[in-house]
Amino acid sequence: MTPEPFDFVIPLYCLRWNTQAVMEGLTQHYQPRSIHIVTLPQEVQRLQTLSQGWNTAPLHIHNEETLFVETIGLTKEQICAELDLGESLYTPGWFYQQLIKLGAFEGIQGLSEWYVVWDSDLLPVKTWPLLDGQGRHRFALLQHNRWGNPAIVSKWETWISSILNVEAITDPVGTFIPHHLWFKQEHLQSFAQKVGEYFQSEEHWLKLMMRSANVFGTFSEYWSYVSWVASQKPEDLAFHGYDDYGATTERFFDDGTALFSAALRRYLSEQFPDAAVSDGEEFSPTYGQVSSFIHHTYDPEALPSSLSFESSPRHLKKNEENMHIEELRSRWNPRNVSRNVKAAATP
Repeated sequence: MTPEPFDFVIPLYCLRWNTQAVMEGLTQHYQPRSIHIVTLPQEVQRLQTLSQGWNTAPLHIHNEETLFVETIGLTKEQICAELDLGESLYTPGWFYQQLIKLGAFEGIQGLSEWYVVWDSDLLPVKTWPLLDGQGRHRFALLQHNRWGNPAIVSKWETWISSILNVEAITDPVGTFIPHHLWFKQEHLQSFAQKVGEYFQSEEHWLKLMMRSANVFGTFSEYWSYVSWVASQKPEDLAFHGYDDYGATTERFFDDGTALFSAALRRYLSEQFPDAAVSDGEEFSPTYGQVSSFIHHTYDPEALPSSLSFESSPRHLKKNEENMHIEELRSRWNPRNVSRNVKAAATP
């Protein structure tokens, strides 16, 4: 069976040191038809220019502020104007990037029927197949369900049961916040219709989605969509269990100055002494370079399935009880390094 060509959609807040490696890694592992990056207007030209030398599938760069203007006549500002949360941990932009994932099929003309949304900081390493031998579209559970904020999870579940009127799907081990996901336009269209029915409104469903956060405080694009598909057409829902790939993935803070990127720079300087390894904003290693470093650093039998390079400093301020196990176990978590140093110094 020859699989249908498919596209990736990647919301990107800004160009980062690992962006090139992620895009090249996706191309190498999955051979997509194209990669659609949706980003801020000030990043569009910069990304178009710098990506010219990258070894990727065709890249299409979209301005997130006008993504939906041509097709449905709504700007980012108009959609975000529906949000009125006052003092909140969540910003309009945080919700809007979720709507980009769900609504990409309406904003990007010619998008494949099945498309993969992929978080921009998720680097594939010893990765999972997105299509199995039967042609089923599979994602991987990458987050353990034992860790996380139960109050927020409860709000997500309430949103699903209230607005979609379906049971929130669960797994014994993993969560359905997998940092990547297959979406199918057929199911997104019925999902959108259901949102309109709940609000009994003819307004566009993306505006209604944003408005729903005022009622429920938050929502989860991934978990909501997966629960909807499970209730409507379960044969279209397939995934790899947490133990298959989630058990080896790692999450950690690295804005280009932290442990992983610093060690990567040293490695590249030693391996390629004649090649300049740039610092700061100019540091943009290839996937081949990052992969070589990972294979050099890890035991060949213990390679991670993926690495998530978190950019928010809040990951350095978390209490350990609020960290995910994928963060707690990572060798690139600075707290683990400090703990190991103290242990080694203890007589």
